Amino acid sequence: EWVRMVAERHPEARIALVSSSLSEARSVMVEGESGILACSPPDMPPVFEPSLRRIRFANGAQVQLFSATDPESLRGPQHSHAWCDEIGKWPLSAERATRSWNNLLMGLRVMSRPQVVVTTTPRTVPLVRRLLNQENSEATVITRGTTYENAGNLPRRFFDAIEEEFSGTQLARQEICGDFLDDIEG
Repeated sequence: EWVRMVAERHPEARIALVSSSLSEARSVMVEGESGILACSPPDMPPVFEPSLRRIRFANGAQVQLFSATDPESLRGPQHSHAWCDEIGKWPLSAERATRSWNNLLMGLRVMSRPQVVVTTTPRTVPLVRRLLNQENSEATVITRGTTYENAGNLPRRFFDAIEEEFSGTQLARQEICGDFLDDIEG
Protein backbone atom coordinates (compact mmCIF):
# COMPACT_ATOMS: atom_id res chain seq x y z
CA GLU A 1 0.00 0.00 0.00
CA TRP A 2 2.92 2.35 0.67
CA VAL A 3 4.30 1.73 -2.80
CA ARG A 4 0.90 2.40 -4.35
CA MET A 5 0.50 5.59 -2.28
CA VAL A 6 3.91 6.88 -3.37
CA ALA A 7 3.21 6.04 -7.01
CA GLU A 8 -0.19 7.72 -6.97
CA ARG A 9 1.11 10.91 -5.30
CA HIS A 10 4.28 11.23 -7.35
CA PRO A 11 4.07 10.62 -11.10
CA GLU A 12 7.85 11.05 -11.31
CA ALA A 13 8.46 8.26 -8.73
CA ARG A 14 10.88 5.51 -9.65
CA ILE A 15 10.48 2.76 -7.06
CA ALA A 16 12.74 -0.25 -6.59
CA LEU A 17 11.34 -3.50 -5.20
CA VAL A 18 14.15 -5.64 -3.84
CA SER A 19 13.69 -9.18 -2.55
CA SER A 20 15.92 -12.18 -2.01
CA SER A 21 15.02 -13.38 -5.53
CA LEU A 22 13.12 -12.13 -8.57
CA SER A 23 10.57 -14.89 -8.18
CA GLU A 24 9.81 -13.77 -4.61
CA ALA A 25 9.61 -10.14 -5.66
CA ARG A 26 7.02 -11.12 -8.23
CA SER A 27 5.08 -13.72 -6.24
CA VAL A 28 4.98 -11.81 -2.93
CA MET A 29 5.52 -8.11 -3.56
CA VAL A 30 3.65 -7.80 -6.87
CA GLU A 31 1.18 -10.68 -7.26
CA GLY A 32 0.84 -11.86 -3.65
CA GLU A 33 -2.23 -11.56 -1.45
CA SER A 34 -0.82 -8.32 -0.01
CA GLY A 35 1.11 -7.35 -3.13
CA ILE A 36 0.86 -4.20 -5.18
CA LEU A 37 -1.68 -5.60 -7.62
CA ALA A 38 -3.97 -6.86 -4.82
CA CYS A 39 -3.78 -3.47 -3.05
CA SER A 40 -4.65 -1.52 -6.17
CA PRO A 41 -8.20 -0.42 -6.95
CA PRO A 42 -9.79 -2.79 -9.49
CA ASP A 43 -10.89 0.10 -11.67
CA MET A 44 -7.33 1.53 -11.90
CA PRO A 45 -4.82 -1.32 -11.72
CA PRO A 46 -1.24 -0.61 -12.67
CA VAL A 47 0.19 -2.48 -15.65
CA PHE A 48 2.58 -5.28 -14.71
CA GLU A 49 5.11 -6.10 -17.43
CA PRO A 50 6.76 -9.32 -16.16
CA SER A 51 9.30 -9.61 -18.96
CA LEU A 52 10.58 -6.11 -18.14
CA ARG A 53 10.27 -6.64 -14.35
CA ARG A 54 8.31 -3.38 -14.32
CA ILE A 55 5.00 -2.00 -13.08
CA ARG A 56 3.65 1.15 -14.71
CA PHE A 57 1.04 3.36 -13.10
CA ALA A 58 -1.34 5.41 -15.26
CA ASN A 59 0.23 8.68 -14.06
CA GLY A 60 3.75 7.69 -15.18
CA ALA A 61 5.19 6.36 -11.89
CA GLN A 62 7.21 3.18 -12.33
CA VAL A 63 8.27 0.27 -10.17
CA GLN A 64 11.23 -1.98 -11.04
CA LEU A 65 11.91 -5.43 -9.54
CA PHE A 66 15.38 -6.46 -8.35
CA SER A 67 16.96 -9.47 -6.69
CA ALA A 68 19.50 -9.23 -3.88
CA THR A 69 21.22 -12.23 -5.46
CA ASP A 70 22.44 -9.84 -8.15
CA PRO A 71 23.86 -6.75 -6.39
CA GLU A 72 25.29 -5.43 -9.67
CA SER A 73 21.78 -5.01 -11.11
CA LEU A 74 21.29 -2.18 -8.60
CA ARG A 75 24.34 -0.31 -9.91
CA GLY A 76 23.26 2.42 -12.29
CA PRO A 77 19.47 2.59 -11.96
CA GLN A 78 18.21 5.63 -10.10
CA HIS A 79 15.28 5.54 -7.70
CA SER A 80 13.23 7.88 -5.56
CA HIS A 81 11.91 5.15 -3.28
CA ALA A 82 12.45 1.49 -2.51
CA TRP A 83 10.68 -1.35 -0.76
CA CYS A 84 13.03 -4.04 0.47
CA ASP A 85 11.32 -7.20 1.66
CA GLU A 86 12.73 -9.79 4.04
CA ILE A 87 16.28 -8.43 4.09
CA GLY A 88 16.96 -10.84 6.93
CA LYS A 89 17.04 -13.61 4.34
CA TRP A 90 18.88 -11.81 1.58
CA PRO A 91 21.88 -13.92 0.47
CA LEU A 92 24.92 -13.68 2.70
CA SER A 93 27.43 -15.36 0.37
CA ALA A 94 29.99 -12.95 -1.08
CA GLU A 95 28.34 -10.25 1.06
CA ARG A 96 25.54 -10.00 -1.50
CA ALA A 97 23.02 -8.59 0.99
CA THR A 98 25.32 -5.75 2.01
CA ARG A 99 26.44 -5.08 -1.56
CA SER A 100 22.81 -4.98 -2.75
CA TRP A 101 21.89 -2.56 0.04
CA ASN A 102 24.89 -0.31 -0.64
CA ASN A 103 24.21 -0.22 -4.40
CA LEU A 104 20.55 0.57 -3.75
CA LEU A 105 21.49 3.47 -1.47
CA MET A 106 23.87 4.88 -4.09
CA GLY A 107 21.00 4.95 -6.60
CA LEU A 108 18.51 6.78 -4.36
CA ARG A 109 19.06 10.09 -6.10
CA VAL A 110 15.74 10.90 -7.77
CA MET A 111 13.39 13.45 -6.18
CA SER A 112 14.19 15.56 -3.15
CA ARG A 113 13.39 13.11 -0.36
CA PRO A 114 14.31 9.51 -1.20
CA GLN A 115 12.85 6.89 1.13
CA VAL A 116 13.23 3.17 1.74
CA VAL A 117 10.79 0.90 3.53
CA VAL A 118 12.20 -2.36 4.83
CA THR A 119 9.95 -5.21 5.93
CA THR A 120 11.64 -8.16 7.57
CA THR A 121 11.82 -10.62 10.39
CA PRO A 122 14.67 -9.36 12.59
CA ARG A 123 17.19 -12.13 11.98
CA THR A 124 20.69 -11.83 13.42
CA VAL A 125 22.51 -11.05 10.18
CA PRO A 126 24.88 -8.15 9.45
CA LEU A 127 22.48 -6.04 7.37
CA VAL A 128 19.62 -6.23 9.88
CA ARG A 129 22.05 -5.43 12.70
CA ARG A 130 23.37 -2.45 10.69
CA LEU A 131 19.86 -1.04 10.23
CA LEU A 132 18.87 -1.59 13.85
CA ASN A 133 22.05 0.23 14.93
CA GLN A 134 20.71 3.29 13.08
CA GLU A 135 17.55 3.40 15.21
CA ASN A 136 18.58 6.58 17.03
CA SER A 137 19.51 8.47 13.88
CA GLU A 138 17.17 11.16 12.60
CA ALA A 139 16.96 9.43 9.22
CA THR A 140 15.78 6.04 10.46
CA VAL A 141 12.44 5.09 11.95
CA ILE A 142 11.96 1.56 13.21
CA THR A 143 8.56 0.13 13.93
CA ARG A 144 7.97 -3.27 15.43
CA GLY A 145 5.02 -5.60 15.45
CA THR A 146 4.12 -9.14 16.34
CA THR A 147 2.10 -11.71 14.47
CA TYR A 148 -0.43 -11.42 17.30
CA GLU A 149 -1.07 -7.78 16.35
CA ASN A 150 -2.23 -9.09 12.97
CA ALA A 151 -4.61 -11.64 14.53
CA GLY A 152 -7.69 -10.06 12.95
CA ASN A 153 -6.35 -10.95 9.50
CA LEU A 154 -5.27 -14.52 10.21
CA PRO A 155 -7.20 -17.73 10.96
CA ARG A 156 -7.54 -18.83 14.60
CA ARG A 157 -6.37 -22.30 13.53
CA PHE A 158 -3.02 -20.76 12.53
CA PHE A 159 -2.51 -19.31 16.01
CA ASP A 160 -3.49 -22.59 17.69
CA ALA A 161 -0.97 -24.47 15.54
CA ILE A 162 1.94 -22.08 16.10
CA GLU A 163 1.24 -21.91 19.84
CA GLU A 164 1.23 -25.69 20.11
CA GLU A 165 4.33 -26.17 18.00
CA PHE A 166 6.55 -23.19 18.88
CA SER A 167 5.40 -21.67 22.19
CA GLY A 168 8.34 -20.65 24.36
CA THR A 169 11.00 -21.24 21.70
CA GLN A 170 13.54 -18.82 20.33
CA LEU A 171 12.07 -19.39 16.89
CA ALA A 172 8.73 -18.08 18.20
CA ARG A 173 10.42 -15.05 19.75
CA GLN A 174 12.05 -14.20 16.42
CA GLU A 175 9.41 -15.18 13.87
CA ILE A 176 6.18 -14.54 15.79
CA CYS A 177 7.11 -11.87 18.34
CA GLY A 178 9.58 -10.03 16.09
CA ASP A 179 12.40 -10.02 18.64
CA PHE A 180 15.98 -9.44 17.49
CA LEU A 181 17.86 -12.30 19.17
CA ASP A 182 21.47 -11.66 20.10
CA ASP A 183 21.36 -14.53 22.59
CA ILE A 184 21.19 -17.51 20.23
CA GLU A 185 21.08 -20.91 21.97
CA GLY A 186 24.45 -22.67 21.93
